Amino acid sequence: MTENEESTGTMPDKKPADLSAKDETAPAESTASDVEFPPTLSGYFSEQRATPSAFFKILRKNAVKHFRSDDREAAGKLMIDLDPEGERLWALMSQSTLPDAIDTWVWGAAQVRLKEKLGEAFDPQDHDAARVLKVILTCLSPGLRSNSKDEKKNAETWLRIGICWLVEKRALKSWQVAEGLRSIFFPELKSAARLAQRAIQRGKISELRLAVAVAGLGDQVVREAAEERDRERSTAVDLRHRLDDARKTIERLSSELKGARKTIAEHEAAISTLEQTLTAERQHWGHDLTETKAEQKVLLGERLAPLLEDAIDALEIDPPAPGTALRRTKSALAVIKEVNE
Repeated sequence: MTENEESTGTMPDKKPADLSAKDETAPAESTASDVEFPPTLSGYFSEQRATPSAFFKILRKNAVKHFRSDDREAAGKLMIDLDPEGERLWALMSQSTLPDAIDTWVWGAAQVRLKEKLGEAFDPQDHDAARVLKVILTCLSPGLRSNSKDEKKNAETWLRIGICWLVEKRALKSWQVAEGLRSIFFPELKSAARLAQRAIQRGKISELRLAVAVAGLGDQVVREAAEERDRERSTAVDLRHRLDDARKTIERLSSELKGARKTIAEHEAAISTLEQTLTAERQHWGHDLTETKAEQKVLLGERLAPLLEDAIDALEIDPPAPGTALRRTKSALAVIKEVNE
């Protein structure tokens, strides 16, 4: 059926036999890989028949290493109109190996599309992958639980985009994804167990391999959790020992501090006593010094001075009287000796 015939709803004027006949002169129907379109993002999103493999082939053929800014901007607008469900974006992201140009562009584009889809609740700058996944699941959970196949498929596509972006750019772990999705896909653990058992017991080899991989992942998570628990226990024991040692040290230092304070108090009391004694002694010494000065004044002025003056006079007269001077000097020395005794 041609485009004109399809648009008018009429059938071509052919006999039934003609419908099965092969027109050897007609060109062979082109496949998706034969579709030609420019090696640009806007070319890929404009051509609905273009597949990721065909796009990658064209990029390699034209040695495209990066996309121009105007092409990226045009692709962003085209995706809103021509890929509102994100399926063609996911088709690119889901490939095992991406060309450099796609790898450079697609993660930022996915981030922008997720922001458009999820709104303000989605913060692309948040580096906590588990928290971002929780936001994505909260926003998409109505669609994931919907009975409408279209709504459910749309939510699943955006979920895959979000998970792929988080794993690539926020280092989201597989077990974090499984933990976050379990309550949505398997509200009851029994249904999850039955599905796993059926995959292992009667499933295809691919399902069996997947089940073994998931079981291995779970075993690894459990083992890592056990190791982390053992490390935390060891750390807790070590911290308890350190805490006991610290308490003993505090008790010892407190006792030493108490003794030091007591010694200081005793020394302060002794110093106070010595200060009082020194004050009293100073007063006593002052009194004694006054008496001593008075006695010296009497000794010098009343007893020694007259004797020395007589000795000087005896030597100064003409003729001098050395004998008198000698006697007065000896008398002065006797007074000094008497005072010293």
